[in-house]
Amino acid sequence: MDYKKIAISPAVVIGAAGLFAATATFAQTAEIGTWAGFRKCAVSFTFDDNAPSQVSDAAPEFDKYGYRATFNLVTNWGTNGFQGLADKGHEIASHSDSHPGGTMSANEIASSKQKLNQSIKQKYGVITLAYPNCKTPGDGQVLQNYVVGRICNASWSGGSDVMGKDGPNNWAAVPAIMTGSEGTSDFKGNMQKALQSGGWVAFLTHGLQGKNNGNASYSPTNLNDIAGALQWANQNEKDVWVAPMGHVGMYIKERKAAKIEASGSGTITVKLTHSIKDNVSDYDYPLSIRVKYDGSKAEVTQAGAKLESKIDGGYVYFDAVPNAGDIVISAEGGTGPTPSSSDNPVSSSSGTVSSSSNPGTGDSSSSSHHHGSHHGSSSSSAGPAAPSSSSQGITSSPSSSSSGPDAIVASAFDANPASAYVDASGYITVINAQGQNITVFNSLGHVVRTTKGIGCLQKVYSGAKGVYIVRIGNKAKTVSIK
Repeated sequence: MDYKKIAISPAVVIGAAGLFAATATFAQTAEIGTWAGFRKCAVSFTFDDNAPSQVSDAAPEFDKYGYRATFNLVTNWGTNGFQGLADKGHEIASHSDSHPGGTMSANEIASSKQKLNQSIKQKYGVITLAYPNCKTPGDGQVLQNYVVGRICNASWSGGSDVMGKDGPNNWAAVPAIMTGSEGTSDFKGNMQKALQSGGWVAFLTHGLQGKNNGNASYSPTNLNDIAGALQWANQNEKDVWVAPMGHVGMYIKERKAAKIEASGSGTITVKLTHSIKDNVSDYDYPLSIRVKYDGSKAEVTQAGAKLESKIDGGYVYFDAVPNAGDIVISAEGGTGPTPSSSDNPVSSSSGTVSSSSNPGTGDSSSSSHHHGSHHGSSSSSAGPAAPSSSSQGITSSPSSSSSGPDAIVASAFDANPASAYVDASGYITVINAQGQNITVFNSLGHVVRTTKGIGCLQKVYSGAKGVYIVRIGNKAKTVSIK
C-alpha cells in the first residue's frame, strides 16, 4: 500500500487515531500518499564536508533530472558555491562548526545552525544535522533544534539501513548508508530494497574519486555510481521519490499527524490540518492527496491559490499544505484567482524567444507528466508555444526598456530567495515563494498560470515541452520542460 486511506464526509474528521464519526450522505474517500506523488518509496542522497566537487560535479547530476539532495556543511570550512545550490532547491544542512575527531560539542548543535542560517538563505533555514563521525552529541538538544539528526549505517550497530514508511524509531538517529571506498557502490540494490518494502533509504557521500574534494577525502565515491543511481531512479520515477533528507522527514511527520475533513458533493471543501508546528519548523511541506471525484475536469484551489491537479481512476490528485487554508475542488473554471492586469499577455518591442516554426497552442492534457504513478488528464488547459530546438532560453537585456519576456527575466533572484525549476515529473516547481504572486508565461509571453505561493515547495504548472518564464513577486526565472 502506498497511501493512508481515509473515509470522509460532511460530518467526518479523521486523524492518526482513526475514524471519529459515522457515515453521512455523500460519503467520500480521501487518501494521503505514504510518499509524495503516491510513490512507493523514498530515497535521499546526503553529502558531507563541503567538497568543491559536490558543487561542480555532483549537484549537476541531480539537476539533470530535477532531483534535489542534502549538503551538510562544516561552518568553519566556508560555504563557497552552496548558496547557489540552495537557490535551486537543494537542502543545506549542518555538519558542525569544527568537525572534531570525536563527538561534536553540544554547543555546536545550535551554533552551527545559527551560523549557517546567517550565511545561507533558504526557506526553512537549517533543519537537518549530520553528526561528524556519526556520533550524536545528545538526542534531546538535537531535536530541539532540528527536524532530523543523521547518523551512518544503522547496520553497524545491528539495525536496518532501510527505514520503514514511518521513518526511524529515533529522529535524532536517522541512518544513511556510507558510500565509496569504505562503504557501498550498490545504490541500485539498496533503492530496490526500499522499493520492495515501501520504505526510505538514505546515502552518505563525502568526496568524489579523482575530483577536487578539499577536506572531504574520506571514502571517495565514483561519480558514475551516483549518476547510474539517479538514472535508475528516473527510469522508475513513478515509484521512487528522490528528495532531501529534511524534506522527507517533514513529510513523514506531517502525514502521521494530519487530520482531514471534507464537506459538500458538487463543490467539495477539504480541510487539512495538523498541530505539530514548533520552534523548529512550521511543517508546511505539501502532502499528496487524492479525493474520490466523479467529474471529468476539476479545478483545485487552496486559500484561493490554484493547485496543479490530475484526474485518474475516479480520483482527483493534488498536493496541499497543512494549515494553509481550505482546499476547494470544483468543476474546472468554477474557482481560482483572476489574473490581474499586470498578468496579461506580454508584448515586447525589443525581442522575444525566437522560433523557427509556427508556435503551437499545446495541450497539457496530452503530456505524460504524472502525479506519482498516475497518468490522468490534467486540469491545466493552456500549453506553451513550443520553441524550436535552436531556442536556448531567454536572453536578458538589463539596459532595455522592453516590457516583454526579455525584460521580465532581466531581474535576477537577488534578495528574493524564491526560485523555480522543473522537477523529475515535468512540473514547474517553485521554492521559497510563500505569500508571493506567481505567474507562468509561455515563450511568447502569454500567461498560462497565475497562482500564489503556499508552503515551501509548490508545483505550479505542467504543460507541453518548451521554454517558460516564471515570475515570483518581482523576480523571474526561465525554465524548460523537456
